Amino acid sequence: MIFKQAILPKKSLGQNFLRDDNIARKIVDSLEIVPQDIILEIGPGFGKLTKFILDKTHHYIGVELDNRLALHLENQFGNRDGFTLIHDDFLKLDLSQFTATGSVLKIVGNIPYHITSPIIFRAIQQRRVLHSMTLMLQKEVAKRVVSTHKTKLYGILSVMSQAFSVPELLFPVSRHVFYPKPKIESAVVCWKFINRIDYGIDDEASFIRMVKSIFNQRRKVLRNSLKQYCPENKIRSLEAHFVQSRPEELSVAELVALWKKLNE
Repeated sequence: MIFKQAILPKKSLGQNFLRDDNIARKIVDSLEIVPQDIILEIGPGFGKLTKFILDKTHHYIGVELDNRLALHLENQFGNRDGFTLIHDDFLKLDLSQFTATGSVLKIVGNIPYHITSPIIFRAIQQRRVLHSMTLMLQKEVAKRVVSTHKTKLYGILSVMSQAFSVPELLFPVSRHVFYPKPKIESAVVCWKFINRIDYGIDDEASFIRMVKSIFNQRRKVLRNSLKQYCPENKIRSLEAHFVQSRPEELSVAELVALWKKLNE
């Protein structure tokens, strides 16, 4: 393969490049792109998804941190109508700068697995300007995103995703379609930020703090794990159902109800 010789993957950036056109098409098709959509791709790499996205929209934004790949992408797609490349870290971007009246912003990416959670949380934080986000994840992490309460994989990532979006695991992806080949299997997940349940969380920072506090001590019943979040008199005012439960036993709706009771 030419690119193996020209640009070697950087382990420090967690680079595993998708090399299968069929999977790339399948991911892009799942975006359901219409011409006026703005598509922001995190880490385009060698442009495996990019070329199919540009066939469907003239509003493409690639965010690439690697100098070598940024140059390669400019050389490959710089003359395509609507192609924009930003040489920066996605986690530092204000997404509102890319939105326009009457347009829809969708995120897509085959992302480095070691920064999966920060990317998801950053997108959730800016969800008001987003229609959806579709990412390639480690399969185990993908399962966590969509896991329901009373299961082992249900945790902070599940609650955050389901409280602020509608996540869906779309399809698995074999490790054999990447270079270099990772040791784990992957999956594609979509977060839809429209037509979701509005739980009425008016202080997101407070809710997130509670969720992290109790799930970081998930073996403890809430009577004990909530002590780091709120005064004991607040805990004593809760119904037995709450204080005797462990965090993974409560649904997202119940966790929101718990948070509201503690903040009355």
